[in-house]
Amino acid sequence: MINCTITNEDIKSFNKNGFLIKERFLQEKYISLFLSKFDPLFRGEFPNGIAPDEQNWLYGKDNKYLTRQICNAWKSDDLIRDLVCHELIGRILANLMGWPGSRILQDNILWKPPGAKTLGYHQDAAYDDWIVPQTMATCWIALDNTSKNNGTLEYVVNSHKWGLVPPNGDFHSPKDYKKTLNEFSMHYNKEVTIKHVEVPSGGVAFHHGLTWHGSGYNKTKRHRRAIVSHCIPSNAKFHPTNTGGTGKIYKKYKKINSLKLDESFFPILWTKKGKKTF
Repeated sequence: MINCTITNEDIKSFNKNGFLIKERFLQEKYISLFLSKFDPLFRGEFPNGIAPDEQNWLYGKDNKYLTRQICNAWKSDDLIRDLVCHELIGRILANLMGWPGSRILQDNILWKPPGAKTLGYHQDAAYDDWIVPQTMATCWIALDNTSKNNGTLEYVVNSHKWGLVPPNGDFHSPKDYKKTLNEFSMHYNKEVTIKHVEVPSGGVAFHHGLTWHGSGYNKTKRHRRAIVSHCIPSNAKFHPTNTGGTGKIYKKYKKINSLKLDESFFPILWTKKGKKTF
């Protein structure tokens, strides 16, 4: 299904820039199969009979120019699960981050149709303060050819070294999607260099949880779709008190008198000791 080799030079590049981009990742024969999942999922059709944890767009209800997002479709569809919980994704992210292993925190099914609006600049790890340690790494898989004009993912080079900043400003469809980034960089005198993820369908980008990123308008007549796996260390636990960020949604999976993350909801993808959930 996927094929990717990470070299020592790749790890050095990731540590330097806060991201790593590869043009080949998902095998071509699977791309159309995953694309066929988007329309039914956004119509509320879930093969496993289990609704995802978040669905930010529905047919007949929401503005057609909004970027469409579903979180944790892996619970709803086995094929999505096989991709976002793939052992290789867990191993790559663990090696890039220096973790003993990886488990999935959540996935994203992202659909930016022609004319779709923006996603504000942010850091992924800023939203998981309910996890200890508060960290994250992401695998972003393109299902369409991506370009600056169709609202592809944008990274701020080296921004993973700026430290953790609490969430601030609009995330979904702000008019000025760089507002929070520009305010922060001006206040702290940070140099902003932006890298657009321009890859063919099946390409991939990995990024650090502290890397600032966002996406602009889709100015083309083509759809821009992606599947994303957000991972945390395999030995991560619930924070004993914090419920901020996405904890308002996901801390419902916490067991009484335990800080352990249950593999039924946060599957282990890979560990150095060979453990995995699926």
